This record gives sequence, C-alpha cells and structure tokens, in this order.
Amino acid sequence: MNKYPVSLDELKLFFMRDAGIEYQPYPTWKKTVWDTGDWCYLDHVFYKSLVDLNHTMPTVETEQPMWAPGNYIYVEGASYEKGNIVYYEDTYYIALEATETAPGSDKTWALVDLCCAFPNARPWAEPTAYNTDAEVVAIINYKPVVMKSNIDGNYTDPSVQTPVPELPEDTPYPVYCWEEDEEETANLADCILDSDIYRAMDEAMFKFNPGLFTKEKGKMIFLYLTMFFLVYDRQMAASGLNGNSASGPVIHRTVGKMSVSYMESKLFSKYPSYEFLASNDYGRKAFNLMRPYLTGGVRILMGASTVQ
Repeated sequence: MNKYPVSLDELKLFFMRDAGIEYQPYPTWKKTVWDTGDWCYLDHVFYKSLVDLNHTMPTVETEQPMWAPGNYIYVEGASYEKGNIVYYEDTYYIALEATETAPGSDKTWALVDLCCAFPNARPWAEPTAYNTDAEVVAIINYKPVVMKSNIDGNYTDPSVQTPVPELPEDTPYPVYCWEEDEEETANLADCILDSDIYRAMDEAMFKFNPGLFTKEKGKMIFLYLTMFFLVYDRQMAASGLNGNSASGPVIHRTVGKMSVSYMESKLFSKYPSYEFLASNDYGRKAFNLMRPYLTGGVRILMGASTVQ
C-alpha cells in the first residue's frame, strides 16, 4: 500500500512540462531476490531462504531445498510442538508447550510479534533479472551511479563486484556482472533522482493533513507540496554548507551599493508555520490551494452522556 497520496509516476507525469526538470533516465536498482536467512511470505506462510540470490518460488519443488517454512497453517486435531507458529483465523500464534488444542482456546498459545519472529520479511513477488546492456541507477559509496549489466539473468547487487560465472580460464582480465557507465553517471548530476522525490514526499507529509481535503483535492495539494520541498532541497544543496538558499520576509535590505526589497505578506502572518512556503512558486501555489481549508473546519463526533 502506498503511504503517500500520490505515486512517483503520478508526480513525474504531472510536472513533466515544468522547465528545468529532468528525471533520472534509468530505473533504480532494488533487491528483489532473497539471500540466505532472508524471509518472505506467501499465502500466510513465512519462508526462510536457504541460499543466496534465491529467486525460486517457495511453493515450487526443487532438487536442492531452497526454502524452509517458519510457520504452519493450523489444522484441527494436529499436534504442535513448543515454539511452533501457526496461522489461525487471520492471526499468528506460537505454542508455549506441546498441544493439540486450537489457538486462543487456552493458555497454551500466545500471539506472535511477526517483526521479531520474521525480521524484514517481504511479500513474495517475482524477482527482477537484468539482461545484457540493461542499465540501472545504484547507490555506491553514497553516490548515484549508472551501472550496466554484462550478463543475462543478472540478479546480483551492482554495489558488489561479483565476477561473471563460468568465464574461460584464459580470460585476460576480471569481468564483473556490472560495470559503470561513466558518461551516463556524469549526466545524473543534472537529474532529479527518485530518491530525491521520496525524500521530498516524506517532508511534505509533515505539512499535509489528509483529513482536511477530499481525496482528489488532497492529491493536487500534495503534488505541489512535494515539488516545493524538492526545489527547496535542491536550492539548499546547491548553496553548500555555508550558503543560504532562501530569504525571509524582509522588507528592505542593503549590502554596499545594492538594495533589495521584499514584499511582506500579511497573509502568512496569520499562518506563521506556513511562511517558508513562500520560498518558491510551488510552495505559494500549495498554500494558495490549501488556504480555504485551514480555517473553519469542524468535525462532529457522536457521543452520549449518562444521567447522574
């Protein structure tokens, strides 16, 4: 489930004609396989991977075991040992002792903390393999890099130098599953990355109250709030550690022979927490759209009182 009111693609499509905006040209690499010890879940059963780069569906039989189930679907009348975890009536239980009773019927069962029992579990989905010459954006040493695949069926992590398997013995130099495309990497400096957008969305959530708007109006406001933070963050990054990319509501400023005046908004004086939205046009547009909903909101709650 998307935790944001809009998706990444919706934002890119909405602002695709805005001047000076160029999005990253290649998809972001994401881990879609399971390594040894990783958990996935499918049809209410959690499975632990027994091998690295595991892309086999847990319910498919293989010559070498690829997965080990971590819990069972409860079967009436079956015997369970202490520590067994079962799924029963939309809930997971752990047996506190050997038992044949149904979960929840007595004190031989307890609820399970799934985050502790199966840490970092991901739902099963068909893993993505990259073929020769496919390119992705990967974060390596905290820098975005465009990496190109050298083989078909490539499931490996671009940030790890994994040798191409089954190379001829007389290969004169090491060949890895991924190699950097230096020219495309240099072009990323002028691109807005998907990670930049997700960061802006996280920041926009602090200023966005979905309870104030209808779903469609909320989407529009969130789009402009996200773009405001995206531009604001880029300005901050461009200004460096000692710079300042935004000016406050100053009426008059003089530096040497230069003089700059700003119009102080009386509107923002009523909403000081939104004042910094005036730093760029996207913020002003967002505030303009949400302004009618910032006052006069009343929510009626059902209640009752008892006679004393």
